[in-house]
Amino acid sequence: MEIKVKGMRKIISQRMSESWHTSPRVVFTLSVDMTKVQAYLERVNEGVNDKLQKVTLNHVLMKVCAEAMKEYEYVNGSIDDENIILHETINIGLAVAVENGLIVPNVKDIGSKDIKTIAAECNNVVARARENKITMDDITGGTFTISNLGMMGIESFSPIINQPEAAILGVNKITPTPVVIGGEIAVRPMMNLNLVADHRIMDGAYAAGYLRRVKDLLETTE
Repeated sequence: MEIKVKGMRKIISQRMSESWHTSPRVVFTLSVDMTKVQAYLERVNEGVNDKLQKVTLNHVLMKVCAEAMKEYEYVNGSIDDENIILHETINIGLAVAVENGLIVPNVKDIGSKDIKTIAAECNNVVARARENKITMDDITGGTFTISNLGMMGIESFSPIINQPEAAILGVNKITPTPVVIGGEIAVRPMMNLNLVADHRIMDGAYAAGYLRRVKDLLETTE
């Protein structure tokens, strides 16, 4: 049986092939203790019944990634033939599975918004994406992307950079894991983060420093 590549699938095929042949990619992986993030999510969502108002891990990641970019601004960049462009606003996209494909709506100017505003705007745009009510503004202007496959049980993967962005973050499942803390063994909710970075824009030490900063912010979430 042959299935003709058309519509959204054809666009995805073209964009992924372009990205694969454009960006020299390096993948960085860190394991993060999610104890404080889980406690924070329980606290911030206490008494919230409206699904469109709930704060999720994705929203925390958006906020934390934007905060880390204030120190590592090249992660929020892109490149043309001769110049690296450092974007003034941080517009973070979230990869969303829809019928017959994938779409990446984004929330604009994350760095200036509090977590509840980020959650409300993100939940709204994701809902509209799944209802095929997305606008062109929703899917253009992104400067960084998060792809979360943790709910599918994935432990590690290397997402493809969403051109012309400089990097993409892959988010994996949270797993109870024995770790050594203060010389003692304890079970903690651990999660792998995979940062895929364009080596034309940032070197290994820079990208690794950014991911380490994201880890530190997550593990000290209050």
